[in-house]
Amino acid sequence: MESGTTATGVWGAHQPGIAGLVLLWVSRSTPLGRGAPRKLLYKAFEAINPGPVDTELFGTRVRLHPAHNVSERKALMRPDRMDPAEHALLGQRMARDGAVFVDIGANAGLYSLDAALHGGRGAHILSIDPNPELLERLAFNLATARADGRVRADVKLTAVPVAISDREGTGVLVGGTDEGSRSLEGKGSGKAVPLRPLSALVVEHGLTRIDVMKIDVEGHEDKVLPPFLATAAPELRPRLIIIEHLARGSWAIDCIADAEARGYDIRFRTSNNTVLERPAPGSRSRPI
Repeated sequence: MESGTTATGVWGAHQPGIAGLVLLWVSRSTPLGRGAPRKLLYKAFEAINPGPVDTELFGTRVRLHPAHNVSERKALMRPDRMDPAEHALLGQRMARDGAVFVDIGANAGLYSLDAALHGGRGAHILSIDPNPELLERLAFNLATARADGRVRADVKLTAVPVAISDREGTGVLVGGTDEGSRSLEGKGSGKAVPLRPLSALVVEHGLTRIDVMKIDVEGHEDKVLPPFLATAAPELRPRLIIIEHLARGSWAIDCIADAEARGYDIRFRTSNNTVLERPAPGSRSRPI
């Protein structure tokens, strides 16, 4: 899936007017872009720009759909606060020739897009999310970046519309209006989605290494990372793992402790994520 064709047409059709641009400047450049004031600024922005928004992110043209996606809303209103340390490290690792990024719970693909923008020769991004509409947004933004010459021609992105779990089968994605926070861990009615273990996808897509893996699956992380690390060949264990830890208290297996037991070091933590690194062969574990 790497088509730039969507129902909303080419980039530029949804650029904010002067009033919208002023609101974005206030949100991005002043203290009002934090906390409750930012929410009020977004409500004012949405009142005059209720649909998709054509803007810039990571130095390239993108289309965001902030009305029903918190991640895209944050990217629009305060892009500098969008996991800056994680993105800086991702960019460094993806610049290497042949680097591989596996994005589990890709959402609208902002991590995947950033990986593609930094991708070195022959880089490969595997973007996984059970919502095909979100992956289409990624495809649109990637095609726009390619048209602008921002992504190398030999950088490959493969989008896979499934949910990663510890088994093959079908699950139910439950949640409210925020498209990026629907979860397999919720209760109630929802949308049936295919489930695949990560190990199966890695084999199907011919991966021989994983430089960076990001996992953000709304509390289902313990069904993703521990089963993979338990069975993956040593060369397939990710060198760097970015995992959202907000649901750590509800995990059946502590993903972070399990990874540490398998030789990973905690490189750093942020309010949302823990970044784990596997030392290179022959190197000594670095104390945290």
